[in-house]
Amino acid sequence: MAIGFWRRLLYTLILDIAGLSSAIFATINAVFLFRISLTAHVARTVGMSVGKIMDNYYQLIGYLEFPWVHKLRLSDFSFSEHGLTHMAEVKNLFMVNMIVMVVSIFAAICLYRYIAKNQKWWELVGGLQNSMILVPIVIVFVSIDFDHWFILFHQAFFNNNYWIFDPSIDPIINVLPDSFFTSCFIFMFGLFELYLLISFWVAKKQVN
Repeated sequence: MAIGFWRRLLYTLILDIAGLSSAIFATINAVFLFRISLTAHVARTVGMSVGKIMDNYYQLIGYLEFPWVHKLRLSDFSFSEHGLTHMAEVKNLFMVNMIVMVVSIFAAICLYRYIAKNQKWWELVGGLQNSMILVPIVIVFVSIDFDHWFILFHQAFFNNNYWIFDPSIDPIINVLPDSFFTSCFIFMFGLFELYLLISFWVAKKQVN
């Protein structure tokens, strides 16, 4: 009984980690989220065209996502020493997420092959259902006071306050409004929920 519980919990963790890390990766690359947040007011604030800001954003994403890009250089935005340190820390988190994503997807594929071979789809249903119910609760709970949880996130993952940018020396923060981070959060967990729904539907269909 206990062994069965822990085995099913492990299955759930594998699938959840694969789904969440993939959702994070997809959100990072969802450039349209940034473009939507880039209003005319924001462009006027930094005195640049929307196209020029987007070019700089592509450069930023390239630095954060490509392991072989070691220096952050944007055409029209400068960074303070603390700003560069924070961006390097963000890059490290992105690299960790990509490693976790690749490993967990491989583990999930192996798990699905094992489940399909032994026709044990029922062992996935309960865990997927619980995760599927939990995600909307998390979205609502965090959305009530997003700023609070945003601060807690940074305090948990960064051992300094370099993430608090001063617009005068790290002007990139002027084009990264709160609405952008909020939309990223909702989009990420929305993708995760969709993944859980599809996975649950597949497992449930196989059981039936």
